[in-house]
Formats: sequence, C-alpha cells, structure tokens
Amino acid sequence: MTAPAKHRAPAGHTAPAPPRPARPPLRARSATGGFRARSSAPRKALNPRWLIAMALLGVTAFALSLLPGAPPLGSSLPAEDEILAYHIEPERDLAIKVPAEIDAVEVTTWAAVKADVCDSARRYPYGFVAAFVNERGKEVARHVYDLESRVSCDPDRPLGEGEYAARLASGAGAVTDPRSTLLITHDVLPQGGQVRLRAKPAVDTDGRPLDLTILSRLEGRYQRSEASRALYEQSLDAEERRQMGRRVSALGFADLPEPSRKELLRGWARRLEAGGREGIDYEMSRLLLRRFRMPFPRAEGRGASEFVIGERHAAALNFRGPLSLDIEGPPGRTVRVADGASAPASVELGPLGRATVRLSREDIRTVVIDGVGPDFGVRFGAPEAQAMQQIGEIVHPAMPPPAVAAAPLAAAEAAGAAAEAAGAADPATEAPGAARAAPTRLQTPPDVRLVRYLALDPGDPVIARMAPGQELLGLLIRTEIEASGGANQGDATVVARWGPGPNERAELKVTLPRSRFEWWTDGFDASEPRLAILRPPEGVERIEITGDARTRVRLRAIEPGVNETLYRLPYRVTLAEDETWRYAPFDVSTWTDVRAVNLDDLERKERFSDLREQVRIERSGEGARSDADRPERILLPEHAPVRRRLLMPAWQSAGEASPGDAWTPLLVAKDVRVEGEGARAGRLSVIYRAARASLGKEVAVRVDGEVALREPIVALSGALRVAAPAGARRVEVEGLGDAGVAYTDAPPANGGAIVRRRDVFELTRARPMTYRFKQAAGETLHLVLFVVTPGENADYRIRYRIEGAKPGSREAAFFRRVTIPDGVLAGRGGDLTRATLWEAATEERGKDGVGRGVIRLGDDLAPGERVVRLSLLGPQAGDAGEPAKAVWVGAVLVGQRAPGRDNGPRLWVEDDP
Repeated sequence: MTAPAKHRAPAGHTAPAPPRPARPPLRARSATGGFRARSSAPRKALNPRWLIAMALLGVTAFALSLLPGAPPLGSSLPAEDEILAYHIEPERDLAIKVPAEIDAVEVTTWAAVKADVCDSARRYPYGFVAAFVNERGKEVARHVYDLESRVSCDPDRPLGEGEYAARLASGAGAVTDPRSTLLITHDVLPQGGQVRLRAKPAVDTDGRPLDLTILSRLEGRYQRSEASRALYEQSLDAEERRQMGRRVSALGFADLPEPSRKELLRGWARRLEAGGREGIDYEMSRLLLRRFRMPFPRAEGRGASEFVIGERHAAALNFRGPLSLDIEGPPGRTVRVADGASAPASVELGPLGRATVRLSREDIRTVVIDGVGPDFGVRFGAPEAQAMQQIGEIVHPAMPPPAVAAAPLAAAEAAGAAAEAAGAADPATEAPGAARAAPTRLQTPPDVRLVRYLALDPGDPVIARMAPGQELLGLLIRTEIEASGGANQGDATVVARWGPGPNERAELKVTLPRSRFEWWTDGFDASEPRLAILRPPEGVERIEITGDARTRVRLRAIEPGVNETLYRLPYRVTLAEDETWRYAPFDVSTWTDVRAVNLDDLERKERFSDLREQVRIERSGEGARSDADRPERILLPEHAPVRRRLLMPAWQSAGEASPGDAWTPLLVAKDVRVEGEGARAGRLSVIYRAARASLGKEVAVRVDGEVALREPIVALSGALRVAAPAGARRVEVEGLGDAGVAYTDAPPANGGAIVRRRDVFELTRARPMTYRFKQAAGETLHLVLFVVTPGENADYRIRYRIEGAKPGSREAAFFRRVTIPDGVLAGRGGDLTRATLWEAATEERGKDGVGRGVIRLGDDLAPGERVVRLSLLGPQAGDAGEPAKAVWVGAVLVGQRAPGRDNGPRLWVEDDP
C-alpha cells in the first residue's frame, strides 16, 4: 500500500493501476447441420435461400480472416478488457482537452517493449513531461514524471502464449504492467485548458537508450454531489472498498476518517479524448488487458538447477505426504536431512554425486536439508507422480538426465524401499544394482521469494509518512552479516526522529542471530528479523529513520480490523496446532507494507537490498529453535470451574521425541515404545471408555500377545497400569465393545497418529472466567485460548477485558507488541480441529469443535499484575444460528516460564511477523 498523497499537490501520485472490471465475454453460437438422402426417395431440389445464406457466411468469414492482429487460435488467453490507447511520443505533444468541471486527470501508462523472452525481473524505466496550458493558450506549469515497470508473463511458456497483464492486439513484443499518475488540474487550470504530454527519451539503468513506446489511457475526475457520494458509497461491495482504500492509505477503507472517505469518493472518472486527427496529430493502438500480475515478492526457483547448502545454510522443502527425494551434488559430500520435527539423518553422496532419501511422513511438514563443511550446490528431484506432493507456487521442470546409467538410482530406490519397510526414514545410498529404465523425475526446487529492504544511513534518512488515523509505525529490522567471517550474529541500530527536540526521537540497538535460511542477494548473510513498533505523538505526519549502514528495514503498518493472517492457496492448509507458516504469501494479513516517501530517491541511490526468503513451516514462537526459547505456562482459572480433558489429534514421526502430553490410540493392536528410563520406565498406563453393553464384563490388556492384566468393567471409563519390558511392544485392549476406545501414554514405535491432551474449563453466559498473572517490564505475552464447542462445530463470541491495562506513553522508545485491552474473540469451533472431550456423557468421538484465539499483552504496558476476564456473549444481530450456550476453554500463557517443573501441554504462538 502507498501512503496518502495530498490531493492539492500538482506533483502527482504514482502507483500501480488497479485492474478494470472485466467485460462480459462475447458468446459465439455455431451450429452444424447436414442432409441425409435415402436411396429409395428422390433427391429434393436445394432451396435457393440456403445458397444465399451460405454465400453471406463465406464472405463474412473471409473478411474476418483479413482483420489485422487476430491471434492464432490457442496462442494466448482471451482478454478481460480491451481499450484504444494513445501513444505518448518524444517528437510531438499529445494534447488533451481539460474541461473546467474536472479537478484532475488520471494518466494510466503502459510501455510496449521489444522483447523475445519472458523476463519479469527486468525493469523498464520511462517517463513523460506534462505541460499545463490554460484557456488562453499560455503554459502555466510543467512537471516531469519518471516511472518504472516490468512485464508480467508466464516464464514457462513462450512470450505471447501465456498469461499477461497487457498485450498489443497486433504486433510482437511485450507490454509492461500499468502505472497510474494523477495530474491535479483544479489549481493550475481553474477555467479548463489543455494538458500536453510528451515522452522522455527512455534509457536503461546503464544509460543505454531503450526502444519502447508509451501507451496511455486518460480519464478526467469529475466531482460528485454530497447526495450522489453517499449513494455511491452504499453501492460499493467489500472488494471495491478494499481496492479504493489500498490506493491511498495504509488503513482499510472502513477505518479511514470520515473526511478521508469523502475525499476518496467525491470523484468519478470519464475518458478524455485527444485533440486532432488520428495518424496526423496522434497514434493509437488496441490494447488487450487481463488481471494477471506476477506476484511480489515473486517466486524464485522456477527452473533453478542448484541450491546452496552447508554448515551455515540450509534448504527448506514443503511436502504433504511421503515421497522418494533425489539429491544430486558433489561426490563424497555429506548431506543431512530432517523430515519435519524428526532428528536429521546423514547421507553421503556417492561416487556419482547422487543419493535417494525415502521420506515416509504422511502429514504436512517442512524438510530441512543442510550439509557438512563449506557450502556446496545441490539439486533435488522426485518421481513425476510424487512431485505434486510439494506445497507452494512452484514449477517443476524435468530433471536433467544423469550422466551415467540408471542402475545406481535403481539400487538406491531398492535400498530406500527396504528402509521404509523397516519403518525408518533413512537415506538410501548408491550401490551397484541391475540396470533398468529410470522413471521420469521432476525437480523440486525450494520455494524462495525475493523481498526488498531499505538500507539505513547515519546521515540520509528513510522517510515514513503517517496516514490519517495511523497511530503506530512498524519497522521490520534485519542486518547484514559477513558470510566469510563465521559470525553468527550482527548488530543493528535504528534511530527514529519526528522533530528537532531531544525527546522527539527514539533509538533501538539490538543484536540479531544469523538466519540459516535467508541471505542477501549481494552475498551477505542475513539476520533473523526483529519487529519494532513506534507510537509517535498525536499529529506527527513525518518520521525520519536513520541508523547503522548494515541495518536494513521495511516499513509496516497494522491493517485495521484484520485479526489474523489468511494465507493464499495452496498454502491455506491445516498445520499442527504448534506450527505456523513463515514467509508464505497471503491474501489478508494483520500487517501491511508501507511505501517510504522518498522511495524513488532511495532507489536511485541504490539504497536497498534484496532478501531471499524461504517459505517454510516452523514451530510457532520466537526463533523456534529449542524449548528454552519458548517459555510458557498453563493457566488455571480462578474459582475452580468444571474441568474436562480434551484429546486433540496429532501426528508423531518415527524417532521423534514424544511430547509429555501425548497418548497413542489403541483402536486396534498397536506397536508402541516402552521407556527404559525415567518415571515411565517398564510400565504402560492405559485409559479406556467401554460401551454400555460391556458393563460387568472384563477388559484385558495384551502385551506381545500375552495377557498382562485383566479386570472387570464396573464403570464406563477407567485406567489400568500394566508392567511391560522396555522396547517396542505390541499392545492390544480387548472387551470394550464396538463403541469402546483406549489410549496409552507410550508413543507409537514407528510413528503414527496420537492425541495430545489438555485441560479445559466450562465457560457459560452466567459464569465468567478470570485469569490472574504478572507481567514484567518489557515482557511480551500471548494468552492463547483453546475454545471447544461440545458435540458440534458452532460459532462463539467471547469478550475479554484486561483490567487496568492502559498502554503507557512510549513516545521516546520502540516496543515490540501492541496491546488491545478490550475486545471480542469471534470464531467457530472446528476451525482448528475436531477433538474429543473425554469426560463428556457421550460415546461419540471426534465430534467436538475446537477453535483458537489469542490475546496479546505487549511491552507497551507498565509492569504489574494482569487480570483477564472472559465472558461468553449471546448471538449477534443477524446471526443465522444460535451459538453455543456453553463452551470449554483452556489457556496457555506464552512468554513466561512456569515456576518449577511443568509437564503439561505445550503450545507456541508466533512472535515474529
């Protein structure tokens, strides 16, 4: 989003133009017919009217075939809109009549360039001069506009045959994305006149001339009356409001102040015509338009053949199921592969520089691959049928054929199959084997995205503008780290100033750890990010940001009314409760990027760095490195409300450490691992629920086929303690009936489905819930609530209030998290998962809907005791259904370690944006 431009400034406001509404496609009807002559009947004479009709159709088809610019069938996608665009040329003016009734001219420009291949990374600078001539023919103002654009196209299809943002109806080459420039005319041309446009000579970044043609569409902005404006505002749908708001402000449309909304809606556009005659005073071209834009940050790795890994750098691949992963690199190098949360397994690339790893997990996860020693290049591949297991906006080109016969690969696959049969996800190294035809394999490149950061300077600031109604400015901070020096951290310094006084500034110095996954394109390692938030005094419109020359920043603002991030497809998938996406593209986000006021000047000075981010899944929480980095504690509400245990489905991989709150379901006989040390050494704990028909009968627990314990069933639920030798044991529970179920606290021996348990407490409309805890100075806390709607997926609305939590004045300091002391958590049970309330009086399992909400307590608060009160709200006006009259809530406080030992449930939430 761009910061708002003052509407009276004649310098203009430049931004990407929004797509125009698509016109309804023209539908062509065709019919075929024929005559069938019976051999026993005489042939009828042909009606002469058919001859006339056929002749007319033939003439029409011939005339259509002679129309210029008709593309071959199937060569390109159909246009969603088409216009006649004026040429802006360097040799002559394009004269546009400006009526006195308009207050601005919106000039949308494209650049037609000569290109043979699709290259969306290349930038095309161009510009034009606008001369303002009044009604007496006198030039009263002149302004120069410099623009830059790129070509949005499909890199995997020849230029002219794939997706596009704009395309000429006739002629070769490519057309860049549109750019919109607003020429304010009501001050300089109050009585109307002309705007004369002339193109500047186009040169590239090295000063070489560019052969391009500037195409333009010109629209005048007329004014609406107050009544017309109000009616028009009511007619806009949500998407139209969002598009209008994002063009002028970091705020959403609904959160703009009333004067700003009126200013935004007061005008409407109408096409303006050029003066003179076509072919003499101006030229025109037919332009085809579509909504397509290359994503930004855009996906890298399209067709990438190598990726660099080593001790300091790692690759991240996101998968949704099992697959056979090829790794190619220098012979003899050692590669380490961690499948999700599993411990890494090492594999040596054989004499041919190749190995195959069998990944057997069924769930959605990230595979992290690094290497031993200095960095080296690797390439990844998978069978064609399995390549689609990779999640992301990825194109899978074919793997180059190996330089040797496929026999080593066949042996590797056979070894991998054997390892999989043994229940492991270990690499299969190359070995001699019988030669056979290698299956088709595709590359699985990492999902890498290019993001631009601004470089700070001690004496030349980055300038941020505060939009109307914007209280907070966010800075996402990283630093450069010398790659060759072996440093694992870097220092960043940021100074924000909004006035000349000594107290009209804020300073932050922070040490940031090195990232394994991100790096700057200019060769430096990158640090992990730090989000710093500034609350300047009321009325501040301009903030100057300086700092250490190695510090890089992105300006950000909170998107009002957005409480969660909604990821774009195909990243909108269900993750584990303690996992989150990092750097995945989104449709809606709580934070939005803000354009620096002096961005054009900074880019001309090359004050920027491009960061390569890898999209991946991480355990939520700051850093996501170890349990020590993610302190948390289970909170119990006051006054002891009714408590139940909630069993939530999860997955545990083979060899993965078992969480302390996990149980393994025993619906059928299951191989589990009995501990040999610790409190659970040599024993199994089994809980069960029996069918009513089983009352009075016996329940038996078999270990390796032998009955280890047998007891009568005297209640519908119970617990059993069974002695068992350490190691992998096959456990089976008998006698519970068809509706019975049992769980054990031992983890599955070879990985598999588990449930994780946590305590939840009853919240009703008549009985609120209260949590009490302390918050230290500068501490950032998250109160995570699991909300269960029993027996169904149902809507809920919970009001929370943090008593006494008034954000303090932090005008001279940065902070990390914003506190909203009072709000409503609205959600739906089942959005997170379906689970089981263990003590519920029902034999059904997995019917209880679970949602999740987060209450954030930022470091903008003064230290002290926090009292959080929850109350269940009734239905909202217009609700279709009756929400639950009672829900069950479990709370986890993230950011504080519990005193003493805590073996309760664990959950992390993301603290980095």
